[in-house]
Amino acid sequence: MVAVAIAARQAHNIPAGDDIMTKVYSAFADLKTGSTDDELFDRLSTHLNTVMVRAEQIDELCLAPLHAAADALRRCDAIRSRHGRYGFDGLGLQAMAAGLQVCEEITRNSSPRQMFDAFIESLARIRRQVAEEKGS
Repeated sequence: MVAVAIAARQAHNIPAGDDIMTKVYSAFADLKTGSTDDELFDRLSTHLNTVMVRAEQIDELCLAPLHAAADALRRCDAIRSRHGRYGFDGLGLQAMAAGLQVCEEITRNSSPRQMFDAFIESLARIRRQVAEEKGS
């Protein structure tokens, strides 16, 4: 259902994203097995944030699994804080699997320019959030 919504709203279908998705899935696999590499966590969360911005431009239907995956990543980070290694709870594993399916559909069906613009917007949002937190 999500894939249909994404495909229906695309101006063109560009087969791309193999390299990106390989790195994203690899980061997820390593985090699942207890990696301590913060770069892997950053890679996964950065791509998820980028795809969430892109999903807003496509269809609200895409956002629920992405938000659930973002919540799973926050819990994964909390596990790292408590135990020194990344990991996911059972619900987090399921949420990440569903979220990554949506990530893949959006990544593969978006142009490089659309993904770049979404990335820039996600960075701007993070900067605004940090500025607001400092101002509070």
